[in-house]
Amino acid sequence: MSEIVDAGVLLDIGTKDDGAFSVDANVVATGRTCVLGSSGSGKSYAVGVICEELCRHGVPFAVVDTEGEHTGLKEKFDAIWVGEEKGSDISWEGLDLEDLARQAPDISPLILDVSDVQDARGLVAGFMEGLYRALNERRTPYLVVVEEADKFVPQLGARVPIFAEVARRGRKRGLGLMVCSQRPSLVDKNVLSQCGNQLIGKLIIQNDLQSVAQFFPGKGVPRRLTSLKTGQFFAMGGFSPDPVLVSVKQRVTRPGGVTPSLAVRVVRPYSRQVGTSAASPAEDAGLPVAGGPLGLEPSIKADDIPVLVKRERSFGMFGPRETVTEVTLQFRTLIQLGVRLRRGLIKRRFRTVYAYLDGASGKLVSVGSGLEVTVGFEKLIGLSTLQVEILKELRPDGDTSVLDVASALGESRGTVSRALGVLNEKRLVRSVEVRKKKLYRRLVDLPPVPSGSVPLELVPVDQTRAKAVGPKVEESDIREAVKGLWNGADVDTFDPFLYPVFKVELVNRRKHRQVTIDGRTGKELVF
Repeated sequence: MSEIVDAGVLLDIGTKDDGAFSVDANVVATGRTCVLGSSGSGKSYAVGVICEELCRHGVPFAVVDTEGEHTGLKEKFDAIWVGEEKGSDISWEGLDLEDLARQAPDISPLILDVSDVQDARGLVAGFMEGLYRALNERRTPYLVVVEEADKFVPQLGARVPIFAEVARRGRKRGLGLMVCSQRPSLVDKNVLSQCGNQLIGKLIIQNDLQSVAQFFPGKGVPRRLTSLKTGQFFAMGGFSPDPVLVSVKQRVTRPGGVTPSLAVRVVRPYSRQVGTSAASPAEDAGLPVAGGPLGLEPSIKADDIPVLVKRERSFGMFGPRETVTEVTLQFRTLIQLGVRLRRGLIKRRFRTVYAYLDGASGKLVSVGSGLEVTVGFEKLIGLSTLQVEILKELRPDGDTSVLDVASALGESRGTVSRALGVLNEKRLVRSVEVRKKKLYRRLVDLPPVPSGSVPLELVPVDQTRAKAVGPKVEESDIREAVKGLWNGADVDTFDPFLYPVFKVELVNRRKHRQVTIDGRTGKELVF
């Protein structure tokens, strides 16, 4: 395939007030186009409609698919799926990118599914560089559609340099580019400014609205841009001399990444037990669950505690030692927190990893060889996702300006400044004024990504024989912190369970002291 089938081919995109809306296939194939819209605007759906039309009219193209949303094209059209999922036509592993790029103009459209690869930028860069060289020799039309363009050509951070070259000089070689993003303010402005064709859907964030103002005639952007319905886009530039509101038509293939909808469900009676709704390890082992909630049994006896506890003397190394007057078994409530995120060195997939929290204080604990308490996470409980993201951008050993934080997060200075004010009141950041400019420094340690891949094997615990300290931390208290702390993460499971501890009373003359001993290791604990 060396050229568009017909110079008069039109791609049917949707409808406008006075009828159908179509665009010239050649304008799309060799031009610079942006498709922009916030989450829920129908941006990826609109891109899918365009890809279907390209397939229908034999226009050669490749789509860089970051979420596996366009593999459904294969239901109706001849397309080649490059990916790591079951059912893909070609695997990325061992693929000769130069050879694929050289053949691309003559073969079926390519779905470059990078949703499950580690080095998406490197693979896409290799293909694009090979394609640029191939078309530099052949000068034939070919379009590259890039979903989540802010990952490949961000305004700040590591970029794939070839995209800037394609945006500036690709047209003469026949190489077209379509950049798509939910956050236009995060896309390299040099690339975005090259887009002579625009489809702009609903945008809400002020920075994003400002970034598209350049495309609208006059000053500012239409007020309707913040209230557009899903599937509505303003078409401009090479698509229409004046902004026209277009409703994207229905797809003929199934899109991926669709948000789940409510459906008829079976309502079951509530079964009181601590743990997941699925069969617990105790049930799997045939153990009765009626004896109590799930947890861990103590490994040592109360009688052994006086020998294990460290007893102080009255005068340093001298004087009588403390006497153990009481040992009480308790169960402290911990939280087994399942965090859903993308992991893997080669094949990145969604996985659930596990972290553990003290239910009373919210502090992180490890439970592998007894309890070990780590401070830091409890400081984030109750903060918004944005406030936690701001803390991530600040350094503990250097000062950062509001402008730097705002630019890194794509937020307005006012929004970041207000959030920093809250963090300052909570003593989580320190502010100093240097030459009439406020600088901030983080005053709290941030925990690493959880690494536990297997949940604990919990058993029914007889709570009647010991006092239980109930949880004070709720799932809603920590969910915002999790989303802000670890990129792309969310709470998957939130399961309280009981952990054995001994409360020990010690007396030396008139001095009374109480310590907490780990019921599985005998070590002293400090919560």
